[in-house]
Amino acid sequence: MYQLKNPLFTILIFILSASMLVFSCASKQETTTKEEMIIKSDPKLLFLNYQMQKLNDKTNITLINQITTDGKLKDKTKTQVSTTVGDLECLVLDERLIQLERHTIKNPLKKIVEFINDAGELEKRQLNLDSAQFSLKLQLHPKARYIIINEITETNPIKHISTKIE
Repeated sequence: MYQLKNPLFTILIFILSASMLVFSCASKQETTTKEEMIIKSDPKLLFLNYQMQKLNDKTNITLINQITTDGKLKDKTKTQVSTTVGDLECLVLDERLIQLERHTIKNPLKKIVEFINDAGELEKRQLNLDSAQFSLKLQLHPKARYIIINEITETNPIKHISTKIE
């Protein structure tokens, strides 16, 4: 076997080999923040059911019930929904009323139905309802404390209901 005459060179090669072995075995795990750990470890779903009624050109929204359960929403690519006057916006707020999320909801009182007419063609028609129920399914943000439902108008949104998350 070949012997090295310089012991300092032998020690240097040993130290480099040992350090390469140690660094190559280091963890490649991603670091996560405390908030991400809460979301990943215990995700919650929030189901909200509301009743919307229109009486004498005045809209009223009431909470039917809310359910919080373990679970995670399937990942969906968010598509930008065009909003029009009369649609609703759902705001998720924290305890200091800072907006965490915003979701849009098509007006539940304006239902689009498709049917086949007498000529055998597919036709769409809008039905204007006096009353309708709608549901929201949201991934519950760990800091979320309130849900606000607003109606979008031409000027400023009209606040209809504020729900405390239980």
